[in-house]
Amino acid sequence: MLISTTSELENACEELMAKDPKFIAIDTEFIRNNLTYYPKLSLIQISYGEKSFIVDALVPEIDLSFIKKMMLNQGIIKVFHSCRQDIESLLTMFKCVPTPIFDTQVAAMFCRYYHDFIGYSKVVEQYQGIALDKIKAKNSDWLRRPLSEDQLDYAINDVVYLYDLYQILCNKLEESNRMSWFQEEMELLVDINKYLHSPKDAWRRIKFNYEANPRLMLVVKAVSEWQETLAQRYNINRNKVINNAVIIGLIEKNVERIDEVLDDLERNTKNIKEEDLLEFMNIFNENEKEFVQQNYTLSDNYDKSVFDILSIILESKCKENNISRKLVSSKDELAGSISGQIDKLFKGWRYDFFGRSVESFLNAGSRFEILVVKSADSIAKIRSNLVENNRITC
Repeated sequence: MLISTTSELENACEELMAKDPKFIAIDTEFIRNNLTYYPKLSLIQISYGEKSFIVDALVPEIDLSFIKKMMLNQGIIKVFHSCRQDIESLLTMFKCVPTPIFDTQVAAMFCRYYHDFIGYSKVVEQYQGIALDKIKAKNSDWLRRPLSEDQLDYAINDVVYLYDLYQILCNKLEESNRMSWFQEEMELLVDINKYLHSPKDAWRRIKFNYEANPRLMLVVKAVSEWQETLAQRYNINRNKVINNAVIIGLIEKNVERIDEVLDDLERNTKNIKEEDLLEFMNIFNENEKEFVQQNYTLSDNYDKSVFDILSIILESKCKENNISRKLVSSKDELAGSISGQIDKLFKGWRYDFFGRSVESFLNAGSRFEILVVKSADSIAKIRSNLVENNRITC
């Protein structure tokens, strides 16, 4: 059912609440285009088992406060698959994060080893034996009206099977004694700070060798912070403020002085106000003060051989324990753990699963030995049990 009026939405929500559901399945369709910074919410899909409906969020006069109230109802678990972008689009609309939540992607990755983040259709096929057609409306223009039947089918299928996945994956988490780990992750995912992109961290999207020229890092930090600040303020795409290619160009040309940077910005920006350029100067000066005071420790300053060894150990441990490696730690997070820049591995369930081994390994000093034993299927297994003689054994 497609809902496009306030009265229809009110009736649907009242009918849903009358069932006193403990959980509901939610998905959204939205557009991220090359013009705006924030996502444009198009549809909100909801299923509570007996019924499912689609809300047209683009109708100007529709009152979506009924949805917001449901998002904040602590007695109803909101079930998503790969919730981050859905939450970001709902946050843009409602200025709040839905809670409590259950993310089936995270749950599935706690229950089985996957090489990468697992998609919705693959989880549905593995746990429910249903092959979904995700092609016919995948790249749809969700802002165009009227919506086609293919689009509506695609949208509703994203919550119909999601509803049943909840109980299946709850049981799997209980069987594997990982529900407490999973709950830790859900608490992290409803932290609003995860979705408020700080302009001061924008430089991390630009990859280059900061160690070769720390002064150039100052330029990249200032320009990226300025780009992100204006993109958020005016709700325009970052590249409409200044193209990332210009930032890369500053790196390639080794531009370090503020007057040279300003020349490049003035040549490569359109419709930017004079006060915006003045703001860049303020941002640059603030970053320069921090640069001098802190004498930056670079995050990629770590022993690559240690990283390689710990990566092998982590991969093997995840396969042995049927848990997805990317759920435990990304490559950047592992590198940051080694260099002391990121502490994610040393908290909560990650510390119990792998962080303690990393800590012991790093504390063992420079002398270590790796013993690798091949199993019957010829796969090298390395376990992370550190013993007194600084040896990691299988």
